[in-house]
Order: sequence, then structure tokens, then C-alpha cells
Amino acid sequence: MEARYNVYFAGEVLAGHLPESVRERLAKVFNADQQTLDKLFSGNAQLIKRDCDEATALKYKSAMEKAGAKPILKATNTAENPSDSDQKMTPAEKIAALAAAPDEGRYSAPDKDAVPVSKGLQKNAEPDFDGIVLAPEGTAALREEERAEPFSREVDTTGLAVDAAAERLSEELPTPPPAPDTSHLDMGQVGETIPNLVSADTALTPDINAFSLSPRGTDFSDCHLPAAEALPLDLSNLDLASPGADVLEAKYRKQDTKAAPDTDHISLQD
Repeated sequence: MEARYNVYFAGEVLAGHLPESVRERLAKVFNADQQTLDKLFSGNAQLIKRDCDEATALKYKSAMEKAGAKPILKATNTAENPSDSDQKMTPAEKIAALAAAPDEGRYSAPDKDAVPVSKGLQKNAEPDFDGIVLAPEGTAALREEERAEPFSREVDTTGLAVDAAAERLSEELPTPPPAPDTSHLDMGQVGETIPNLVSADTALTPDINAFSLSPRGTDFSDCHLPAAEALPLDLSNLDLASPGADVLEAKYRKQDTKAAPDTDHISLQD
């Protein structure tokens, strides 16, 4: 009699995988909501698929291991318990059935963390790669309808010509003039006036015909401004307060209502 199996999951993840990442991948694989995921990761063994044959059990095992989850496969005996296969499917079984269904006309690249499917359920069995087929060497990766159309451009080169080897592409520059002769020049002293030096400043030539110089010792007091007259101020109603008197009345003074800080806890040390 062909062996039958139940597939369980108790929230365990494979080595090298984070529980949060496995939870996200299982949500996509099983199309499960958060309530279902909480149940799957509760720590208790949850039934994913009931009473399936070996091929189906391996299909579930591969899908879960690819997501980083550690499945639990247990052999069942439907001959002794015929009612097992007729029981109502659990929510986890329903979403797992969708995930285990074959994809028609679609290919997905293998996950780098995926674990190869073992042949049968025997421990340390040889890997089975019968489901993977490599195309012969040189096979095109894209179909004809997936390839881009070749693009070519016609460039008119009738106006171009190739010069002989080592020929200059531009005219040679003229020979630069020789450096000026400075053998007859020497350095002057610091601060010395350089004779015949051309100045860039424009010379001023004001008209001073209307001006004359007074004799030496002339008094220019007549040019002073007259003394200012004293202002007629009446100070008879003003008097000076005695030294120390308050300038402002009490009502105009600023009232300091803040209490002095408490300094009882402060002491001076020698």
C-alpha cells in the first residue's frame, strides 16, 4: 500500500533564516492573512496538508523550505483510519493547497536559500533534480518575439578623408620670438626714484589767477565767525535738589518685587 503523509508546521525556521523574513515569504506563498500567520507561528504544530501521497508531500516540503520554513512530515495509515481523508480541510490546508498547485506557463528563478528536494523521505537521500532541465550549450535565452529588433544607422562619410600616417591635423605654430636682452639693466636702491618713469596719473592744472597771497604775519581774525549771543533763558523757577535727593517721586520709581535669593545654605571657605 502506498504510504500517505500529513504535513505540519510548528513555527520553526531553517538555519540562516530570520523568523520575520520567513513569515513574510510564507504570507506570499500561502496568501495568508496575519491571523493565519499568527496561528502558524504560535509554536504548536498546525496541519497544513492531510493524507497526501509522497509526491504531494514533497511538493509542500519544497515550497515551505524555499520560504525558509521547516515542515514536519508524518506518515499516516488511512487503511486504519479511513475517515482521515474525508475530514473537513483546515484553513491552513486550504491556503497550502493553493501554494502547492502547479504554475502553468510560468517560470520563477530558484531562490539562493532554497533547499533541494530530497528523493523520497529517507534521511540523507541523494538530491533529486529530475524537475530541472538544462538547455544545451548555445541555446538562445530569449525567444524570437522577445528579442529586440536590430538597429542600424547609415552614416554618410563621402565628405571625409583619411590623411597619411604622421601628418599634422593643423598648421604648425610659428617660432616664438627670442627673449629680450636685459644685460644692460641693473637694480636700483630701495626707495630710489626711477627717472623718466611714465606716470598714469593725469596732471592737474587749476586756474589760480584769482588768488593772491597775503603778506607774511597777516592776522586772519576777520575770517573768524562772530561769537554766539547768550540765549535769554529764565531759570528763576528752577532750583537744584540737595545731594542724595531722589530725582523721581515714589510713584514713578520702578518697584522691585522679587524676593532676594536664599543664601542660608551658602558658606565661604578659607
